[in-house]
Amino acid sequence: MQQVGTGAEVGRRASPSPAPQPVLNRAHPLGPHATRPCRGPRCKFRARALSLIALGIVAPLAFASVARPLTSPAPALAEIERLIELAGFGLTQVSVTGHRYTLDSDIFDAIDLENAHTMLTFDTRAAQDRIERLPWVERASIERVLPDRLEVRILERSPSAVWRRNGRTFLIDATGRVLAAVPPDARLSLPSVAGEGAAAKAAGLNALLAEHPQVTARVEVAERVGQRRWVLRLTDGGSVQLPAYGEAEAIARWLRVAEARGPGAVEIDVRVKERTLVRAPEGSKATLGPAAGKVAGGP
Repeated sequence: MQQVGTGAEVGRRASPSPAPQPVLNRAHPLGPHATRPCRGPRCKFRARALSLIALGIVAPLAFASVARPLTSPAPALAEIERLIELAGFGLTQVSVTGHRYTLDSDIFDAIDLENAHTMLTFDTRAAQDRIERLPWVERASIERVLPDRLEVRILERSPSAVWRRNGRTFLIDATGRVLAAVPPDARLSLPSVAGEGAAAKAAGLNALLAEHPQVTARVEVAERVGQRRWVLRLTDGGSVQLPAYGEAEAIARWLRVAEARGPGAVEIDVRVKERTLVRAPEGSKATLGPAAGKVAGGP
């Protein structure tokens, strides 16, 4: 049981994906029996009866407000809402399913029931937009279940990489959207990128590297340089300078050079299509032509 705010209480349920389970509950202003789940023909009849009662209450008031201009419509709307709540159409239950990383409290705050106590004043579209602005949420849907219930379904984003920026580390999805901050020393089995602009371009680079499974484990972090090209920092201490365009061909050329040279920490520069530069640990350079098949010079 959790009470939020100072207004009327609302029954709330939040369920982690995929198995729904109740988390929060709140008593109805009319008594504890109002929050019990109701099923079967008898309850369907009750819902239809309440619908007719509410229609009988609201319609005359709406007609009266049209026939007699009001200097301030707020009191009339408040009275209509009060009557709708008495008829059983107040928003007293909220069920949330599909979320795993998003906090229940963040979802309920985005729904904002404190400012909408009935189906009449609840803005489904605005609530959905607010929920979808939460970092982990990709899509949200809200269904009104008469007489007094909202069913909220969440589809969350999936983390695809780790982004290091200005000394901080973030989880990002395939679009580069920041999902959450993580400790710098956290061990995550995700590709790691760094630098300004790296988040937005990470998915494209990861797709290229995925075509060469033997490469993925060798790349410790891909660093974005000048927001236009990548430098791959390798686990053995070496690095690979990629061009701004034609990364796929450059990666294939790097792999041919690396295979010809064998193990060893070196810097390989494949930015220029006509040649490949290899810098050994001592600082010497070796040049490899595109069709040479082996490194010329160097240790």
